[in-house]
Amino acid sequence: MEKGLISVDRWAEGSQAYFLTNLHTDHTQGLSSTWAMAPIFCSRVTAKLFPFKFPNFNLSLLRVLDLGSWHSLSLISPSTGSKVTVQVMAIDAYHCPGAVMFLFRGEFGCMLNTGDFRWEKNCERAKLAKEMLLNALKDDAVDVLYLDNTYCNPTFQFPTREVAAKQVADIISSHPDHDIVVGIDTLGKEDLLLHISNALNVKIWVWPERLQTMHILGFHDIFTTDTSLTRVSWTRLFAVLGTVIEVMTPASNFWYFLLSWSRRTFRHV
Repeated sequence: MEKGLISVDRWAEGSQAYFLTNLHTDHTQGLSSTWAMAPIFCSRVTAKLFPFKFPNFNLSLLRVLDLGSWHSLSLISPSTGSKVTVQVMAIDAYHCPGAVMFLFRGEFGCMLNTGDFRWEKNCERAKLAKEMLLNALKDDAVDVLYLDNTYCNPTFQFPTREVAAKQVADIISSHPDHDIVVGIDTLGKEDLLLHISNALNVKIWVWPERLQTMHILGFHDIFTTDTSLTRVSWTRLFAVLGTVIEVMTPASNFWYFLLSWSRRTFRHV
C-alpha cells in the first residue's frame, strides 16, 4: 500500500485515514483529546469508550466500523493525485473490549493488521471471528500481514482464559479472611472479574470512572464503588505496584494479583 494513505495505531501526520485497533495505551501513543488531523476508524465499542480515554475529544471525527461488513474509502494517491479506493473490514480480535483487527483490500492487494488478539482454540467467539475472516478472504491470499506475536514467545506457557480465571478464583476462595486487590490496566480482564464475581458470589470494587466504563459495557449489578460491600477490589496496576512495595510484611492481610505482561507474578499474603 502506498505511503500516505492510511495508518493503523500510528498517530503522526501524513495519512488520510487513521485506524485504531484498541484503546490500550500502547496503541494510542501520540493520540490526544486535541486530535484534528483526520477521521479515526474504530469499532462501535471503542467509540463508546473513547470519551473516557480522551475527554473533550471531537467525537465527530470517529467513524464506526461494524464487524463483518466491508466499508469503502475514497482516498487520493499522494504520488499521482488519482483516486484510490480502499475497502476495509473490522473483525473481532477478542482482546480487550472493542478490540478489532483490520482487513484491507485494494489495488495494492490484501493486507491484514491483527492488532492485539487472542483466538483460543476452543473459544466459540474466536471461532466465529476466524470464520468471518476466511469468508471475507474467500479465495484471496493475504499479501501483507502485520501480526501480533505476543503469545508466540516460547519462554511463556499461557493457560486459557478459562483455566486462568478458575485458578485465580480458587486462590481467592482459599483465603476467605483476606482482602483481595487485583491490579490490572484500565481496560481489559473483564472476563476474569466476571468469573470471580460469579464463582464467589461477590461484587467487585472499582474506582468511579471504571464503574462508568463497566456500565457502558453492560455490566450494571456486579461492580460497586462501595468498599463495605466486598473484599475484592480491582484497582489500577501502578497503584498496586506501589502498595506491594510498601506492605511486604508477613502481617499484611492482603493478597495481591498483578495481572500484566511479565515473566513472574508478585503475590503476597
